[in-house]
Amino acid sequence: MIHSNTTLARWIRIALLAALALGMFAVPRGVTRAQGEHQVVILVVDDFTSADIADLAGESFEPEAACAVSLEGQAFAIRGVAANPILVPHGELVLAELEELVADAGAEGFITLVPVDIHGATTDEVAARIEDALDEHPADVYVVNMSFAIIPCEYLQALAEFGGQLLDARNAKNLNRYRSLFQRAVVFYNGTVFPAMSQKAQTETDLDPLQSLLAARTADVIAVAAAGNFGLDYPFWPGAWGQVISVSASRGMGYDTGGPWNKQQDTPLLTAESERPGQQKRISNYGEIMLPGEYASEHGEVSGTSFAAPRLSFALALYASAVGTDFCRTPDGVIALVSGDWNNRTLQQAIQASCPAMAPFLPAP
Repeated sequence: MIHSNTTLARWIRIALLAALALGMFAVPRGVTRAQGEHQVVILVVDDFTSADIADLAGESFEPEAACAVSLEGQAFAIRGVAANPILVPHGELVLAELEELVADAGAEGFITLVPVDIHGATTDEVAARIEDALDEHPADVYVVNMSFAIIPCEYLQALAEFGGQLLDARNAKNLNRYRSLFQRAVVFYNGTVFPAMSQKAQTETDLDPLQSLLAARTADVIAVAAAGNFGLDYPFWPGAWGQVISVSASRGMGYDTGGPWNKQQDTPLLTAESERPGQQKRISNYGEIMLPGEYASEHGEVSGTSFAAPRLSFALALYASAVGTDFCRTPDGVIALVSGDWNNRTLQQAIQASCPAMAPFLPAP
């Protein structure tokens, strides 16, 4: 049978669509489908002032005030950031990673990055700064990328002292003292500052002024938080809240974790050398979604949950740029990827289980 050119072209188009539906052809690595029908702002909420909080140790705060702190900027958390101290503020590293992601996708026309500095701020001040940024940058959807933890402000002095002691021990190459201090720091945070509070954190909406803001803006705000780098079985606040997607970190870059989480061995979660030669110790806290947490910055190789979270924030921004506020939601109205289970699902697993509509907009691995 002889077909006209028009008929032949139509049959070729139908065949190609069928082949795509059956998975015979794949989108090439590094190619992102075109989005941009909706404007999206990613708020990069981080410390853009200093790589250390020692300058905050003498500050006075209201009783029971909570402070937002970039733990990865501290000396005792360097193992989750880089082999050697990096003096650049943590927020600049996170912002640079997001800038690269946006540029590589050619998404500058519909995704805007806005830094929000949390240095020395209480959580009510952070909430006010975020609210101001939302008002000052009109958009259809906002993604709030948070790479910090929340601690009682009264512990800032102790935190700064730990950081100073650890940096001194590291500079003196006193590894035994460094390891001992590190263990004290982890216990300090685990036992005193960061109780798990899993059920309460998941079900409440007014534990903190920042949580109240996020709970009130679920219609157009998607909140993402780094889980933290203390090897704990739960994320720090704000990641533990029921309005926030907590992100754990695996090795590698991009969007391919290299395999699903093995609970018995904690692979492929990010690890570092332990006190025992040749053995590894988990760095990443548990989170809802696990993404690669390594980033080759211009200041050196860095790693941690803070560099996994931006990858999710960018993927969500691409999705939101195509669908606006019609993103998949839980019955409570938040993005459906908030599961409340800190089982380190890969992004692909999480999308398949909770948000299949996002699959066509997922960046290439």
